Amino acid sequence: MKQAVTNDMEPDKTQKYILALDLGSSGVRSLLVAIDGHVPLTEASRRYRVHRPQSNDALIASYAPQDLWRRVAEVLHENWSAAGLRPENIAAVSITSQRQGVAFLAVDGTPIYVGPNTDLRAVFEGASIDDRLADDIHASTGHLPSFFFTPAKLLWWAQHHPRLFRRIRRVLTLGGWIGFQLTGEQADVPSSLNEAGLTDLITRRPTPVLNELGIDPAILPPIVDEGATLGGLSTEAATLTGLKTGTPVVLTGPDSQAALLGMGIVSVGDIGIVSGWSTPVQSVTASPVLDPRHRTWTGNHLVPDTWVAEANVGDTGGTLDMVRRLLGPRASFERLDKLVSQARLGSNLVTAFWGPQALDLSSPGISMGGLLSPVPITFNTVHAGHVIRATLENIAYAIREGTDWLAELTGHRQRIASLSGGLAQSRVFPQLLADVLNTPVRLHHHRASSIGAAIAATVPRQQWAAAAQEAKSAGSIIEPDIRSAVDYQDLYERWLRLKLQLNAMTNEL
Repeated sequence: MKQAVTNDMEPDKTQKYILALDLGSSGVRSLLVAIDGHVPLTEASRRYRVHRPQSNDALIASYAPQDLWRRVAEVLHENWSAAGLRPENIAAVSITSQRQGVAFLAVDGTPIYVGPNTDLRAVFEGASIDDRLADDIHASTGHLPSFFFTPAKLLWWAQHHPRLFRRIRRVLTLGGWIGFQLTGEQADVPSSLNEAGLTDLITRRPTPVLNELGIDPAILPPIVDEGATLGGLSTEAATLTGLKTGTPVVLTGPDSQAALLGMGIVSVGDIGIVSGWSTPVQSVTASPVLDPRHRTWTGNHLVPDTWVAEANVGDTGGTLDMVRRLLGPRASFERLDKLVSQARLGSNLVTAFWGPQALDLSSPGISMGGLLSPVPITFNTVHAGHVIRATLENIAYAIREGTDWLAELTGHRQRIASLSGGLAQSRVFPQLLADVLNTPVRLHHHRASSIGAAIAATVPRQQWAAAAQEAKSAGSIIEPDIRSAVDYQDLYERWLRLKLQLNAMTNEL
C-alpha cells in the first residue's frame, strides 16, 4: 500500500477533480488531478501481481483478473478518500494504460485471459506471421515484430488451447477492459488498439491483416474516439470504489501518448521522452512516417490527424532497479543522485551497457552488455558513484541514439526535448540528458500521462492542442552546459563504437 503527496497543494473540498487511472508497466496508480489547471495532487498505487507458470516457458505472463480488478478498485477508493474528499468531488475517472496489455473475453464478458505487455508467449507464432506478412503489417499498423502484439497471441491460444480459443468473442486492451469493469460497457480507442496491432494507422479501423490471419475483425469492440465517455460507473463498481453511481468513465488511450498530451507535445517535430520502466522517445508527425528498415514504430497521437514516430531504448526502470539492488537497501533515489554528483563526467571511463540502447525492432533480441572499465583497478579506482553515473549516461546515450534515428527518419532535428517519467524526479539526470543531447530539456511532472488523462476528460477533443500549449508552458527549461556537451559528444561516439564491438560478441551468449 502506498499513499504519496505529489504536490504541496491541499485538495479544496469545494472543487471538482479527475481520478486519472494509469495502468502502467509495473503497477496501477490513481492520481488526483485538479480540473482547474490540471494540477496533480495526491497519488495511490499498487504493484501488479504477474503470474508466470512454474515451467521452462518463462515467456508466459498473465494477471489474475479478479486480483487486478481488486487492486484497481482499491487505488481509486484510497486516492479520493485519503485526500479527505467526498464522492461528489470526483467529476470523472479517466483511464490510460500500458501498451500491448490485452484481455480476451467470452460472450458473457467473462475473462479468459488478461495479460501484460511483458507476455511474450507468442514468439514462434509472431515469427511465422512476419515471415509471410511483415511488410503488410508494418504498412498498416506501423508495428513489428508481431510476437509483441495481439494477433500473434490469439494464434497462440488457437494452437495451444483451441477449446478456450473458440470461446473468445471479444478483445479489449487493458484500459478498455478496466473501463468495462467500471461501467459494464465494451469499447476501445484507435490509438490503444493500434498499439496492440489491431487497427490501421490511417483508417483507425480494424487492420485488413486480421482477415489474412483468419481472425474475424468482429472480435474487436466498438471503436470510439480518444477522450470519449465510455459510460457511467456501475452500481457494483461504485460500491467497490466508494464513488457515485453514474460517475463518468473516460477512455484516454496509451500511456505514452497520454504523456505527450500532458507535456504539451502536439506540434510537428516536438520530441517527448517518457523515461519509466521503458523509455519511448516519440516525435510528432503530420502523417504516418514509416521506417523502411522497420527499426522504429509509428502510432496514432491522441490529437486528431496527428501521428508519432517512436524509437524505444528498452529496459530503463529494470536497469535502475538492478543497480539499486546491487548497491543495497540504502540506495534510494536521493542517494543515487548524491552518488552521481560525486562522480565526474565520463564516470572515470567506466562505461555501462546494462541494457538501454535504441532497439532495432526489426530484429530485437539479446545482445552482449555489462560494465567496462580500465584495468588494473588498482590504478583506476571505481566507486559506486562511477557505476551509477555510468548507468545514467548509458540511458542518456541510448536516448541520444533514438533521437538521432528519429531525426534521420522524419527530417526534424529536435529544438527542445521534453522529459517525464520516473527519471524526471532525479535532480541530476535532466541536466545530464541536456548535456548529452546538446539540446535544452523541458522538464515536466513525472506523471505527465495522468495529466494527459485529466486533459482528455475535461477538455473537448478539438481543443486538446490548445490545452496542450498550457501544459507545455508548465515545464521548466534546462539548458545544456557547453563544456559538458562537447565532452559528451566524444564520449557518446566512443559508446557507439564500443556497442558495435559488444554486439559482435553476441554469439558468445
